[in-house]
Amino acid sequence: MKKTAVIAFVLTVMLSSALFAGSNMNYASAHLTKKFGNINVEVGWANEPSLAGQINTVTVGITTASDDKPVENAVGQLKATIKKGGDTKDLELLPLEKEGLYGAQVIPSQIGEYELVLKGTVSNQAIDGSITLDNVEDPKEFSFPAGGDSGNPVSSAVIEQFKTAITDLTAQVDEAKAAADQVQIAAQSAQNIKASADQAFMFGMIGVGVGIAGIALGVIALSRREKVGEKIPKF
Repeated sequence: MKKTAVIAFVLTVMLSSALFAGSNMNYASAHLTKKFGNINVEVGWANEPSLAGQINTVTVGITTASDDKPVENAVGQLKATIKKGGDTKDLELLPLEKEGLYGAQVIPSQIGEYELVLKGTVSNQAIDGSITLDNVEDPKEFSFPAGGDSGNPVSSAVIEQFKTAITDLTAQVDEAKAAADQVQIAAQSAQNIKASADQAFMFGMIGVGVGIAGIALGVIALSRREKVGEKIPKF
């Protein structure tokens, strides 16, 4: 995962945690814990209730069962897969800000029950089992006011981002077109200047030719006068 994607992921989870910390909802009310030897694994959604078509985060808290201490670097040898019916998707668990808590972003596209399947080892303890996640709900059940397009998974913020991107792209296209027009005008002006220069050069050469012809005629006329003067007898 790229650095920017990781940063965005962590910020999303931090924001979700802050929102739930300031609300009256119990953050872990729908989280389920399963014990594997001396390892407890607590699984749930970061945003509850989880709504179909909206991005959410599957959180996995890993602690030791004997003293409830968080386990650091617990997911290096642990594979996580989210399951809905016969469909599965591998998840990349990343460490969150809270010690021993890991998460992976996902957009649950259907309402109903999901499972998180875990397989591997944590602190040399074998982990192999599935934990049920809280049901994903229909966003229409929570929409207000009624009649809105609550089934649209694209938020207004995302729409605004697309609008901004399209506006910026349109402005860039207009700037590029204006620059191209300026280049075309400059090229046309250069062509006109060249044509004028060629025409001036042609007239200049004609003038020079006429001048040379005039000089030649003058020389010829002067030469003839000298010859006529030599033939006239002097008294």
